[in-house]
Amino acid sequence: MSKERKTKKVQARHILVGSKEKADELKAKIDEGEEFSKLAEEFSECPSKKRGGDLGWFGKGSMVRPFEVAAFTAEEGDVVGPVKTEFGWHLIYVYEVEEEASMDAGPPTGDEDADETTLRTVAVNYAHEFMMLGYSSKKVLSLFTSNHFKSANAVYNILGHDEVNKIIADVFGQKADTSKEGSAGQENA
Repeated sequence: MSKERKTKKVQARHILVGSKEKADELKAKIDEGEEFSKLAEEFSECPSKKRGGDLGWFGKGSMVRPFEVAAFTAEEGDVVGPVKTEFGWHLIYVYEVEEEASMDAGPPTGDEDADETTLRTVAVNYAHEFMMLGYSSKKVLSLFTSNHFKSANAVYNILGHDEVNKIIADVFGQKADTSKEGSAGQENA
């Protein structure tokens, strides 16, 4: 008899650049009708550029504060920014808002049918993304298991704890800790 908890979630794309001037220049292009995802692919300094800047669905507490405030105060269809974070200047295109999303629900990812190479690429992209947003490698692993990130969660469930841990460690330039709760089980593939 658990009451289903509801939360607000948004789907957004972003472009990350190093200067306010560059962000203003790109915002002007968007205002003139240029396609956000194409500009993201060309100019963004974030690994999400491969997906046209797409960050997928996320809930509150998933992004650094200034980014989150901008994304959650925007109306569906708005392009907001430039927004400054410690990573640079962001333009954020909020393309879908769900006010009453189930905490556990998310869009189907399609990842279930992907081959292992694709799944690894998705995992690497997410690990880079989360690192760019300022999370520690330990926090990144918890984001992979979070229902806020359905696609990362699906990849985690298919590849498994140890593989995802190794991918995160590679992205962070660290040695993988393959123990789940600090137990001494070392596995080397």
